[in-house]
Amino acid sequence: MANWDKRHGKILQDLMVEFNKAGIRHFILRNYEKLPNENASKDVDIIIDPKEIKKASQLIKSVYRTNNLTHYYTVRFTNVYCWHGMNIHDELSIHIDLIAGYNVKGYQVFTFDELYTQTTVYNGFRVLNRYYEGLMVFIYKQFGYKKPLLKQEYKDIIYNTCCQNIQFANDLQKIIGNSLASNIVKTIERKDFEAMLSYSKQLTTQLKKYAFKKDPIGVLFRIVEFYWLKFMRIVLCRRKYEKSFSVMAPDGAGKSTFLDSLLADLAFYFTKDRNYFTLLHFRPEILPNLGAVGEKAGVMKQDKDFTTPHRAKPAGFLSSLVRITYYWFDYVFGWFVYTSKDIQYDRFTVFDRYSYDLLVDPRRTRLGLPYWVRKLYVMLMPHPKLTFYLDVEPEEIFRRKQELSPDEINRQVSEYRKLIKSSKRFKVLDGNRPVEQIKDDAVNIIIHSFCKNL
Repeated sequence: MANWDKRHGKILQDLMVEFNKAGIRHFILRNYEKLPNENASKDVDIIIDPKEIKKASQLIKSVYRTNNLTHYYTVRFTNVYCWHGMNIHDELSIHIDLIAGYNVKGYQVFTFDELYTQTTVYNGFRVLNRYYEGLMVFIYKQFGYKKPLLKQEYKDIIYNTCCQNIQFANDLQKIIGNSLASNIVKTIERKDFEAMLSYSKQLTTQLKKYAFKKDPIGVLFRIVEFYWLKFMRIVLCRRKYEKSFSVMAPDGAGKSTFLDSLLADLAFYFTKDRNYFTLLHFRPEILPNLGAVGEKAGVMKQDKDFTTPHRAKPAGFLSSLVRITYYWFDYVFGWFVYTSKDIQYDRFTVFDRYSYDLLVDPRRTRLGLPYWVRKLYVMLMPHPKLTFYLDVEPEEIFRRKQELSPDEINRQVSEYRKLIKSSKRFKVLDGNRPVEQIKDDAVNIIIHSFCKNL
């Protein structure tokens, strides 16, 4: 699967043509040197005249459609509109960000008009000139970061911009004041970037003051918009923005191999890396294992023989009730903690096994409770939007892994097959086939579930 090739280049060129026809002012921010047919980055950032963002969004959707993309996924981070386009059949994915002006949490150091006057044409694309590209790297790779980190590429750009343009020091003095600008320029000239970053908090403070003084009403409006959209995503409409799924099957059915392959493909189609997924096992675990709690309290020694899932006898009724209540708290509050972070950063929350194991395999967690009690607790827990069940014949599971007896595997498979009939959120995958085929089916289901048709 190629990250960027001539197909992507044609989509980008078609989009630029449509923007020019519509009179939409725009420019590519960085990493444009090898465009259109090669791209050192995974995406393309296009700064758009804020007044034209709706029209630009309509055009990118149209261009994706005419270039045979079948699905698209969009997410908005205040002024950044991320557009993912994909076609599973052609193994094609593209990610273009339309950025309505450049600001950080509402603070805008340069207006779109100011930046646009500093653009030039490079290989047919409108881009920032070299000096302003370096100035923007210096500012926006530090502005608002608690602990900014700079790749060597960015250090080189900042050093060259500072040393080759006397205008750099003058512009900094105008924006952040003479004293701070002078100190920062000295650190850059001696390539002491650790010292330069030590001024980042002061830099952020001065940039905020400059932006606010320049446009107080605009800054206040954009700050309110930033926090309102964040509140809406994480609190008011969290279910709408949540992307979650789990995978269930008896041990030996191939969950881990399947998940490795699936997440790699999803990362490709959403043009992200593996950090795009929060992968959890069985439960969120914001609360520690009960064995670890007991060992810390000095009342028991933790059993760490995890290769034998049914090694211990079920607990008594009251002890089991305490256990499942403990798990219930972990699922409810842990789910909120992890999904809130993932919603904020537009990530998938993924579980290898989930609370359904409390119904199918209670011995794993030593629950000696009637089925209806366990079912009530599970019903009152949050659930992933999708749950895949790898349906593998019991004989094949035992051949792959002999942790459980054939009778126990048969029992679990029977229980899983009953469970999947209870809700449309369960998706059955034939796990007897090669993992590539199973993965392809899952990718198709996920894209149809979380993306829109073109």
